[in-house]
Amino acid sequence: MITLAQLEQEVARRTGPFFQAAQDSGTPSSSTTTSAIMPSLKTNALLGGPENLWLLRRGLRADGTATPGPIALVDRERLVQTFDPGAGRVIVDRNWRDVMYPSELADFIHLNPSQELRVAVLAGLRRCFFEDTFGAAVTSGYGDMDLTAQAPWLATGSQVVRVQYGYVRPEGDAPFATYMQGGHVMLGGAWGSYAPCSVWVTGLRPHWSWVNDADSTTGPTLDADQLDVDLDYAASAGHIEAWHLFPGRLYAAAAGNLQATQEIAAREFTRQAMIWGPEPPRRYGFAEVVGPRGASVIL
Repeated sequence: MITLAQLEQEVARRTGPFFQAAQDSGTPSSSTTTSAIMPSLKTNALLGGPENLWLLRRGLRADGTATPGPIALVDRERLVQTFDPGAGRVIVDRNWRDVMYPSELADFIHLNPSQELRVAVLAGLRRCFFEDTFGAAVTSGYGDMDLTAQAPWLATGSQVVRVQYGYVRPEGDAPFATYMQGGHVMLGGAWGSYAPCSVWVTGLRPHWSWVNDADSTTGPTLDADQLDVDLDYAASAGHIEAWHLFPGRLYAAAAGNLQATQEIAAREFTRQAMIWGPEPPRRYGFAEVVGPRGASVIL
């Protein structure tokens, strides 16, 4: 399991400059409503600093423990305006309501945290699929089933890859046909007018719809939300989605050959999808009803 925060940080590494630094561990007086002192950023070298990067507060300290109080939504993200390398002082573009806590850790990232980074991460999760099997119920007098009403993540008939009969678990395969009705995926053709006691449907489910081991219609929304997906698979998907959604921002990051180009990002997602994505079906059979009602041939 990975968290939404871990996924966002991995996508941030791939989409531009990314690093972390902690507020000074001394008294809160070392931080003001417009600045923070971060000892790890102190330097006398003429190096590029965090100017024009986003400073994101996640409510964690450098040792991984939570800050004494939660971070208000209005304080969560700021743009770095100027930087004093000799003092390690970061000055943000507008006031915080609450100053940074001692040892509070901050992410410095290239993309806007809420309007770009998270948007790309969620879009990437909609690209990552896994097989999920559920018991379906008859929803019409003809034995047809409205699958989308029972599994909202089913948006197209091509997501349905297998239908089986069984009383307590999936057993025998059934031929089936899907069709669209009112924007919903309908399943029919496997049983005529008489449905068996249990029908099991296996579909390709986007990871976006499975959060904290439960169904979700919103995707992850909190840093601590857990996702059952490989980190590299989801991060590579978020990376290529960032290229699609915010090409200007990504071209700027890749201009100095310090970040992957769009072509490299696409190849990496393809590689990860071949490793972690659902395998192509290895069974052969009729896609629709043939022969006697209820008959099926699976090799």
